[in-house]
Amino acid sequence: MRITWRHMVNIKRDNVTLQYPEERWPRPERNIGFEHEDYNVIRSRLHVDIDDCIGCLKCERACPVDCIKIDTIKAPNRGEDIPEVKHTGETSNGTKKALVVSRFTIDMSECCYCNLCAYPCPEECIFMVGGPNSSKHPIDYEFSEFDRTDLIYQFAKKLRPEQKDGLQNPKPEAEA
Repeated sequence: MRITWRHMVNIKRDNVTLQYPEERWPRPERNIGFEHEDYNVIRSRLHVDIDDCIGCLKCERACPVDCIKIDTIKAPNRGEDIPEVKHTGETSNGTKKALVVSRFTIDMSECCYCNLCAYPCPEECIFMVGGPNSSKHPIDYEFSEFDRTDLIYQFAKKLRPEQKDGLQNPKPEAEA
């Protein structure tokens, strides 16, 4: 108890607690031993360019902790845009899509930041932010949340049930 009272008496006036989520210490600009552009193993948040995703499920199978969940629906015509569901038929690399991604969620509370999901992706649409990908998305160190459900990131466009039914059971074209 004597030690506690000694600290209470000798406390400095400028010694305050930082209220973390609202107030943040400024990050120092310094050399940390490597160039961010050259560093390829930055453990940060995963990001998905959903317009480039072809729904191959390779990232879901490569994930060792199963934090990635993907659902796909077969597109009526390969490579065609479907404006009703905001689906682009071609990726930025020119690959024609055969599947519509109806669900793409990543639970970052389960993610082990191993970056194994990024390597098998043929379109390079899933990546860790920052580092060599800083031109696509800047690095994000602080993505803490008060509620655990806020760490579930949903990248796919929401489809209503009638939109899903329309994709699964396309209307037959009228013959002339």
